[in-house]
Amino acid sequence: MNALARLVERNPWWQRAGRRERVVLVAGVAIVAIALLATFVVTPLHDSLAQAPQQRALRKALLGQAQSRLAAITAAKPAAAAPVDARAAIERALDRQGISRADATIDTANARIGVTLPAVRLANAAALMDSLARDGLRVASATLAARADSADLRAEIALVRVAP
Repeated sequence: MNALARLVERNPWWQRAGRRERVVLVAGVAIVAIALLATFVVTPLHDSLAQAPQQRALRKALLGQAQSRLAAITAAKPAAAAPVDARAAIERALDRQGISRADATIDTANARIGVTLPAVRLANAAALMDSLARDGLRVASATLAARADSADLRAEIALVRVAP
């Protein structure tokens, strides 16, 4: 059963209304529906379509500005710095802190960079990590373990290169 049939059954006034009254009522509802459709759908759509060429020109101008700014930024970008020589940077940092190179184990195999110091003071280990950071090597992880036989620590430091 469709909606119109249910409307007719529930509303006895519709059944009592004459043919002309029904036609006038249906025509009135149709006119109101068309007016609402025109007001809330067609008119805003027409206005948007009328403004489309102006909006397109504005968007094109903004895109041109963005592309010119990007080109200026790309042209002003400095050349990439040479990658840090990890072994040399570690050796310089060890020398600055007065730590013997013979005591340190330096591992630069593959992409890993690591330093192991079997006996180092805490202050020297912290200063070494700070010095390496200034040279372009950031500490990824550090393990400091107390030694039972002295006040020194065993330091295992994993490093990564800092992007310029």
